[in-house]
Amino acid sequence: MATVKKSNKKKIIIPICIVLVAAIATGSVFAIRAKTKVPVVSLTTITTDDIVESVSASGKISATTRKEYSAATVANCEEVFVKVGDKVKKGDKLATFNTSELDTQIASLKVTYADSKTAYNNAVKSQKEAQKKLDAVNKRIPVLEKQKAELEKKVTPTTTKKSNKNNVTKKNSTLAADPIIPGVSVPSYTEDIEDAVKALEELVTTINSLAEDIETTNEITRVVMQTISDELATGAYKPEALASVVGDAVADAIQQGLIDETKLIVESGVAVEMIEAAVSEINWSEIGEAIATEDNVQLTSVELQLAALYAEKELFSVSADTTVVNAQKQVMNTSKNALDTLTKAQSELKAGWIATVDGVVTECNVEAGMQTSALQSGIVIENLNELSVIISLGEYDVHKVSVGMPATIRSAYGTYAGEVVSIAPTATGGSSNSILDSVGSMAGISGLSSLTDSGAGVECVISVNEPDDNIIAGFEASVEIGTGTYSGVPTVPIESIILEKDGTYVYKYDEKEETVTKTKIETGATSDMSYEIKSGLSVGDKIVSTPASDYEEDSFKVRIN
Repeated sequence: MATVKKSNKKKIIIPICIVLVAAIATGSVFAIRAKTKVPVVSLTTITTDDIVESVSASGKISATTRKEYSAATVANCEEVFVKVGDKVKKGDKLATFNTSELDTQIASLKVTYADSKTAYNNAVKSQKEAQKKLDAVNKRIPVLEKQKAELEKKVTPTTTKKSNKNNVTKKNSTLAADPIIPGVSVPSYTEDIEDAVKALEELVTTINSLAEDIETTNEITRVVMQTISDELATGAYKPEALASVVGDAVADAIQQGLIDETKLIVESGVAVEMIEAAVSEINWSEIGEAIATEDNVQLTSVELQLAALYAEKELFSVSADTTVVNAQKQVMNTSKNALDTLTKAQSELKAGWIATVDGVVTECNVEAGMQTSALQSGIVIENLNELSVIISLGEYDVHKVSVGMPATIRSAYGTYAGEVVSIAPTATGGSSNSILDSVGSMAGISGLSSLTDSGAGVECVISVNEPDDNIIAGFEASVEIGTGTYSGVPTVPIESIILEKDGTYVYKYDEKEETVTKTKIETGATSDMSYEIKSGLSVGDKIVSTPASDYEEDSFKVRIN
């Protein structure tokens, strides 16, 4: 039997084949990986289309006509003729009331109003009179101030013969040592004109100690200074005579009511005695000798007159101020408004509540025998045959909407045509710069920010044309307002754009270079499918249909799918 020798060629070929296969596989993997580094994209060509722009929002369905009847005061309900669900016609009687208890309140308010009106008129009269006197005083002061300045230039300092301290001119040492009111000093004796001025200052201090009310002290100062000035002008310098005249003048002013004795911190008689004592403590004879020249007499007289005028100015300034008048007017107006409100409420309740619109009673919170409340809602009538939807427009959409624009209302059970009937002139709510409004506007949804605590919105009312039983007041409905139609405009699909903080972008394709480049565009009208192109692209341009969010470069090569 022959033996066949096995060949080793087969054993050598098999490993070589394995190596070749591995090499081919590895090369294929590298080739595939190299190709996958170039993104594969789909392209869209820019064309023209029609855009129907709209603003969408949701709101509450409510009756267009709603009338609420409520009592502005407390009254007793006698009869109620309706209940919730009743249909009423204009002119139907709803409820009656007994208002006899309001008569006493109205009578009291009439008296209050009459008194406040009288007080206001008196305040106006007093203010006008004080203003006239103040104007007169203000005219006299500059004249006397000019005279004083001229006299001061003429007068030379005059020093009288000094009195012997053992022979003082103080008239009543007991009064000086023991004043009528403890703590209140009286003027000391005088030796020259400077001491006379100081004594007069002390006299004013004494007057100021008699009352804490500025009007009272100003009036006392005016009376005292005017009286002294008049007496000195006649040449009367005797202290006792001056004190007596001044005391009489002050007493007369108190009796006439020029000085309010209730504002004095002492008895009126004591006040007069104090002023008399203070005046008599000044040696007016010595003052007369010190100012013996005519110019000195005139200067002293002018200074005293000015002191009186300054006091009058302060007094009249307070009385001429309109603060008191305004306060009295406010009191009068408040009492008048209260009287008018209660009188009107009584008149309405006496006549009873009468329906002023056709509709259905949706609320009835009164019943016979109960007492009404000013804070309580009584009866509500709504015309459910006329419905509307109230929505909130955001800042970015309110200028797109105008009265008369058509709208589509969608409820749970039907779709209805409608129309914008009113737009509020101002926004209500918080901040109107919410980013929600910006994003919502791009998506055609308005008033998103008004759903938040800080959002603001403009109220817009949409009428519902031909409502039926399927649309019910109180429920929510969605609204779409057609704000404009743009025919034959270049458009870009919504899914092709990228929204960034600084603008809107697409990836534009360069067929020659086989690259795409991030390109900024300006958009106009929008729909739920596309945007109008205002600039940045032209009809026929090609863009990436759906850009990825992880592109790392603004320009790169692509492969077309």
